[in-house]
Amino acid sequence: MGRRRKNLTDQPFEVDITSLDAKGMGMAAYEDRKLRVYDALAGEKVSARYLFGRSQRGKAETLEVLRESGDRVEPRCPHFGYCGACSLQHMSGAAQLARKQNDLLEHLRRAGPVKPGEIYTALEGPWWNYRRKARLSVRYVPAKQRVLVGFRERNGRYVADMGECHVLRKEISDILLALADMLGRLECRSLVPQIEVACGDGQCALIIRHLEDLAAGDTERMREFALAHNIALFLQPQGPDSIKCLDGLDPALEYGLPSLGLRFAFEPLDFLQVNGELNQIMVLRALELLDPRSDDKILDLFCGLGNFTLALATRAGQVTGVEGSAEMVGRAVANARLNGLENVDFHAVDLYQPNPTQPWPAGNYSKLMLDPPRSGAAELLPWIAASGINRVLYISCNPETLARDAALLVNAHGFDLKGAGIMNMFPHTAHSEAIALFERSDPGALP
Repeated sequence: MGRRRKNLTDQPFEVDITSLDAKGMGMAAYEDRKLRVYDALAGEKVSARYLFGRSQRGKAETLEVLRESGDRVEPRCPHFGYCGACSLQHMSGAAQLARKQNDLLEHLRRAGPVKPGEIYTALEGPWWNYRRKARLSVRYVPAKQRVLVGFRERNGRYVADMGECHVLRKEISDILLALADMLGRLECRSLVPQIEVACGDGQCALIIRHLEDLAAGDTERMREFALAHNIALFLQPQGPDSIKCLDGLDPALEYGLPSLGLRFAFEPLDFLQVNGELNQIMVLRALELLDPRSDDKILDLFCGLGNFTLALATRAGQVTGVEGSAEMVGRAVANARLNGLENVDFHAVDLYQPNPTQPWPAGNYSKLMLDPPRSGAAELLPWIAASGINRVLYISCNPETLARDAALLVNAHGFDLKGAGIMNMFPHTAHSEAIALFERSDPGALP
């Protein structure tokens, strides 16, 4: 623990919460200091106490709510308050959505200013047991003589002691204690640092990272656990390339877009949208907004394993997907074959580097699907502006970089922001995702 700072006390004090920060912590001023307060909502008065330690500088915890916000609800999960996975379970769903939508609009205002022609209703999926992808930490605690499996505590130093999780898929939440017990009986129990979770529509897989070779008895205990709980177990002794299924036969991990008749095969460490049900809603909304037609040639940048590409190909004349990972491009090609789609082609390209010899930039595209990483797509905007693309649908996992790119598209490159709204991919967290539609102001005039 870090040294206690001068003039700070561990005695409770009362403070008024004025707003929330980007991570959902209450913001206040106390004794001329800016203060972030865990588990407090805007408009509340709380009894709080300073937290000490380097990572907790400028932070306090709520001891008692003295004046309650109308947005406050009772958290459902018994681990709320120390588990770091969810920071907003104490806020009503309606208030969470309003906050995320307001944050998006505020980012747009500051960046441009850019005002969407329409504010889209927030896209919602399930609020509980929605996470089909996750990374769980593992730690053997000698003092407790057992292994802990869960998300990190909110201070980041320790693994939360979890017996259940209300945001993980129920198949995983229900076996957390059994999983911890099995790991605690391994000879290598102190050398398993993490477990990756990946769930398809019909099968869940766990990828166990282990730092030394497994004894025969450890392997057998894992096999018994996998059979008892109908879970596919993968072992990862080194880097991602070392992952192998425990029994040597990879299970068929798949998810579907049933309304489009599509199936997607994937490997356990592949990128997937975390909220599977919301992914279905999002893809249908993307089709509605981009409006692919039989005479359209559409470009999908950062296409991954083809989540949007194949959906677009069910309606468009031709779709080209571009992705930086050759492995994911291979998966996308296989998924196109799996679904019998022949009007698609894929290219493995680092989209943040110039690619003058690549064939895809020369395509005569009419519409663009854009789903970049958190850093956004600013490097691509000049090319987009110089192309014949008239409509751009931008899916963002970072509204701040979306707003930056929106300002460039609108103010520098001749596009209008037709509409924007948030997608609640991670309920009960401060994380926000967004969707935005751009159209060229004058389709007949290119730079």
